[in-house]
Amino acid sequence: MCEKCENIRLVKLFNSPYEYLQCVEYIKSLISNGGFELIEGNCPLDRVKDENGYWADDIIYHVIGCEKCGQVYSCCVNTYHGGGAFRKGR
Repeated sequence: MCEKCENIRLVKLFNSPYEYLQCVEYIKSLISNGGFELIEGNCPLDRVKDENGYWADDIIYHVIGCEKCGQVYSCCVNTYHGGGAFRKGR
């Protein structure tokens, strides 16, 4: 793990939709400013909610990777039942 990855703020459990949306913004900033790349996801990061405010899916996930050391992080949320996390690994 590199120095960039040592400073990643992980989230053990999203307690609210707001916490998840904050994490999505954090992930977007890691990609645009921090040397991370989006590896996969089931919707674009800027479209987790549609123009009417509905979630893109019942389960939304994104996987990012560090361009320097290759460490992978995943963000997954269950928009129907609640919960989810931003963690190291897939």
